[in-house]
Amino acid sequence: MNYLNELEAHLHVLPRDERDDTMAYYDEYFTDAHLSNADAHKQFGTPKQFARRLIADFYMDADDESEIKPKQQLRMIWVVILGLLASPVILPVALIMVVLLISALAIVFAMAITIVSIVVAIIITAVVSIVSGVAIVFSSLSGGLFFIGVGVAAIGVLVLIGPLMFSLIRMCFNGLVNLIKAIGRRFIKKGASYEA
Repeated sequence: MNYLNELEAHLHVLPRDERDDTMAYYDEYFTDAHLSNADAHKQFGTPKQFARRLIADFYMDADDESEIKPKQQLRMIWVVILGLLASPVILPVALIMVVLLISALAIVFAMAITIVSIVVAIIITAVVSIVSGVAIVFSSLSGGLFFIGVGVAAIGVLVLIGPLMFSLIRMCFNGLVNLIKAIGRRFIKKGASYEA
């Protein structure tokens, strides 16, 4: 199997039109430069490493967050991490970058879990308070109204801060995606010589 066929096999995650454009470009490039398989390995690394860098480059070029769906953003994070490991960067630098990216991802994930837990706790508090208030309203009018009031207040707090909390999650995730794109653009060289 020649270099370009292996490269195309590893580019299966790209959209069909992007994959066709990429393969047409590199087919013409290899023909014009008279590159053999050995020359291609020397210049670009293995087809798998080169494909990882091309895929990472594709995802990093999508500057507008609306272009990439959240599922694709998660794939982009993974692809950039793989691209860093496949790039011609000194291995310790690549490993440090990967550890930093995984740490940042863990922090954003922990924030998201915390915010969702807070929202769930407020919902549970509201439901329990309203149900308790309704249950005791006939035995103690003031106690029942107090618990119903606490439940309604909890719902009001949720309505006020819920959208802000979810906006904070989205902002943190988009910031992480932009950080990963910046690191990827800095360290992943698409057409650079593989010799480090």
